[in-house]
Amino acid sequence: MKKEEENDKNIESSDSNVDKKIEKEKSELLNKVLSGNLITKRDKVGFILNNNTSARNSDIELAWSYWKTFENHVFNGISITKEELKKLTSINSLTRSRARIQNEYKLFQANHAVKKHRGVLADEMKKIAVEEKPEGLETYSVYIDETGKTQSYLSVGSLWVVDGFKAYQAYNEIKNWKDKNNINYEFHFSNLSKNRLEKYKEFFLNFLKLNPTVGFKVIILNRKGITNINSAITDLTFHLLHKGVNHEHTTGRAPLPRLLQVWIDDEEKGSDQLKLENIKERLTRQSISDLYLGDFHAVDSQENFGIQIVDIFTASINRKIHNPESTGNHKDELANFVLELLKFDLKSINLENNETDKSTIFNLNY
Repeated sequence: MKKEEENDKNIESSDSNVDKKIEKEKSELLNKVLSGNLITKRDKVGFILNNNTSARNSDIELAWSYWKTFENHVFNGISITKEELKKLTSINSLTRSRARIQNEYKLFQANHAVKKHRGVLADEMKKIAVEEKPEGLETYSVYIDETGKTQSYLSVGSLWVVDGFKAYQAYNEIKNWKDKNNINYEFHFSNLSKNRLEKYKEFFLNFLKLNPTVGFKVIILNRKGITNINSAITDLTFHLLHKGVNHEHTTGRAPLPRLLQVWIDDEEKGSDQLKLENIKERLTRQSISDLYLGDFHAVDSQENFGIQIVDIFTASINRKIHNPESTGNHKDELANFVLELLKFDLKSINLENNETDKSTIFNLNY
């Protein structure tokens, strides 16, 4: 009996170690994919799966997109000879990386019909009808930041990226710029010093110029009378996404159908992930026609320029609504620079509003 109990404990301990290893690898992969810092084949496959929804369902599409993006010195993206094929990463090798990402990390999932065909759909899911995503879905990749929890106004800001491949090219150019200027720090508004002001400005402007299709959205709320700040932040984030999708669609800037993916800084990893799951569930209940929900995760800000940009954007607004008369400080100068670039008039904000569902979404572009 004792031996059986010991064996059970050993098995549980072993399973726990495996789970921790998988979770660690998953987190590392997500951070690499979203930062554009792609080193291994698995990183690159993850990047393709994140930005090309057809590649999640087809290994041929995965290989084609992988070769076109990372091996274009051999592959011209149109046709291929037998000799060229021998020089490219094999489809089987890419398939193994894709299977690990989808089956073990549970990221960038294929349609249920494809998963069933591949034999990896859980038994309980085989018994229920699930809405299938159309082929070739484009994406909304939304980076979110929040601020003002201990101040008079709460703000939730967001960066909307609709072209992941363009963003990857921009990442490489910004990385080269950082290396050339010996910049080894992250760009966070709270860490801004006077001697780094010009580099912060250059970073923000470079990002906008290299990513002409990105957009910014922000929602602001007076904290007066609000007792549960975390709940208010969750509500604001939900409204930001819900109304934000509607704006992208109705204006024709990035019309549906699309897959929505959401990323936030993992400052409080456990509670951040719970918040995202809550928001995802609420969006699911809205049954928004032609909107499909993808991965919602808290990620590391290191080398993730999307997280760093939305940090600067949101903090700039927070700085000016709490210190409207302040001038001369380097943080005021950066905040003014950012808001002028995005043509955001602070006078348009109703700072008296303390009702979440009456909050206005401000949509900004460079």
